[in-house]
Amino acid sequence: MKNLSNCTTMEFLRQINLIRHKVSELYKVIDVAGIRKLMPEFKGDETPEEKEKMRQHRGMDNLSIILDKCLDENLELTVEVIGLMCFKTKEEAAQMEVEELFDAVYDILSSKRCADFFTKWVKPVLTDTVKLLYPSTQED
Repeated sequence: MKNLSNCTTMEFLRQINLIRHKVSELYKVIDVAGIRKLMPEFKGDETPEEKEKMRQHRGMDNLSIILDKCLDENLELTVEVIGLMCFKTKEEAAQMEVEELFDAVYDILSSKRCADFFTKWVKPVLTDTVKLLYPSTQED
C-alpha cells in the first residue's frame, strides 16, 4: 500500500503539508497544550527521585488522556490523519482492515525516511517555533 514510507519525494512533501494542517486541527481539538500543562501535585517534602517518578507518572497519565481523546472522542479526525499517511480519504481510511492499518503505520514508523523527517526536521522546527512565538518560555 502506498504510504509516506514508499512514495516519491514530491508526494511525500505534498502529503506532509496536508498532514500538518490536519494534525494542527487535531492538536487544538484535543487541547494537547492544556493536557501537557497538567503537572503532579507536590507536597514539598519529595526527594528529587520521587519528584521525577511523579513527573513520569503524570506524563503517562497525560499520554493516556491524549490517547482517549484521539481514539474515542475524536476517532474520525484521528482516522483522517492516519488515512493521509496512506494517501487515503477519510472514508477510505475508515474502511481499511485493522491489519492493513497496523501494517501501514508500522511501515511509516519504521521507515528511515519518516524517522529522519520527524526527528531531524519536525521536532527542531516545533521547538524553535515555540521559542519564537513565546519568548517567555525560553530558559535563561
